[in-house]
Amino acid sequence: MWTLMTLVMMSTTAVPVLMSLRSIASNASQQIWWAFVFGYAVIWLGFALAASSLQLAIAELNLFDSQNGLNKILSGGLLITAGLYQFSSLKQKCQSECVAPMQFFIRHWRDGVNGSLKMGLRHGVTCVGCCWALMLLAFVGGLTNIWFMVLSAAVMAIEKFPVIGRRITLPLGVLIIVWGVAVLASLFTK
Repeated sequence: MWTLMTLVMMSTTAVPVLMSLRSIASNASQQIWWAFVFGYAVIWLGFALAASSLQLAIAELNLFDSQNGLNKILSGGLLITAGLYQFSSLKQKCQSECVAPMQFFIRHWRDGVNGSLKMGLRHGVTCVGCCWALMLLAFVGGLTNIWFMVLSAAVMAIEKFPVIGRRITLPLGVLIIVWGVAVLASLFTK
């Protein structure tokens, strides 16, 4: 489940960096491009494996249902954590690498297939650093909720646009924190 979801959601956000690589290395062999894609995918598949393991552990503790998500305490906590992460310097650093693919390649260019693989791995780590908290919100929205997944993918893709991406990150963080507080507050309103 996580592998497919990650593939669909992150392939949309990878388009700018892949197009940049294609234009930079247009005369290079296809192996250069595919090595980058492979490195990027390895990192995201690692994330998917970790998220799947987390899902199994949470399900084993009866704290999760794939339709409704986590229980309210964990949902509220995860939302607040994800919202606060939007304000972190790590998020800002990773996002700045993601919104400027050409600058990423200027700073981190490595020649050859092996170099391209290393760049793909590095960009994958940067991308996970930018999006991991938003991806884990699938636990809150429900893993089988296609509309939540579409919305999440759209938000992550928009965050990677140079101008608008930086403008929505902090308001999005506030919105997610408010959502988390509302979920926790709902525990006391019954």
